Amino acid sequence: MIGFFLLVIIYFAFSLGLPWHKIPSTVSFSYVFDLLFALSVSFFFQLQWRFKWHFSKQSFKLMTEVFSLALFSVLAIWFLDIETPFRLLSDLEWHLLFFAPILEELVFRQTFQRFLINQLGGKYVTSMLVASVFAFSHLVGLQVLPVEYVPFIGFQVFYTFTLGVICGQAMLRFHSIFAPILLHFIFNLTFYIALQLEII
Repeated sequence: MIGFFLLVIIYFAFSLGLPWHKIPSTVSFSYVFDLLFALSVSFFFQLQWRFKWHFSKQSFKLMTEVFSLALFSVLAIWFLDIETPFRLLSDLEWHLLFFAPILEELVFRQTFQRFLINQLGGKYVTSMLVASVFAFSHLVGLQVLPVEYVPFIGFQVFYTFTLGVICGQAMLRFHSIFAPILLHFIFNLTFYIALQLEII
């Protein structure tokens, strides 16, 4: 367990400590770091990589849960009239639909959760712990976004924790990184459609 927390501290020390905001295309450079971190840790600790995944009733249940969470989140943002920062991103579709689902899942499920599974076995606590770290990582917005987005960041911590639990459960059930990547993609796609329709 100590090894897990040391790994988390090392990740955040670099991802939050380095001056990404001073580099052009900030998000892209931080995603490069995420990829290198996931590959390095997976290689060093010999974490298993598995992409093969068979669709089943459990898969459909998890997809329904993720879509329901995304729909609830979108409607809550709309109803509460919470200002979102998504339009500040250039190439939004790349960030929401490609970079975030793949690279965030590689860091949080493939790296952190697989590391924990190696230490604790396939237990529910692994997805809860990693979901907490995943939600915490979104607080970086407090450092880089204007103050009008603070209510959104608070709400984002709530829904990213719940999303993290669902993605973590997918990792435990299917042992495949493709499952949480797909679930994360479905969640972000719902947000992307809501943004295109100007619901949020």
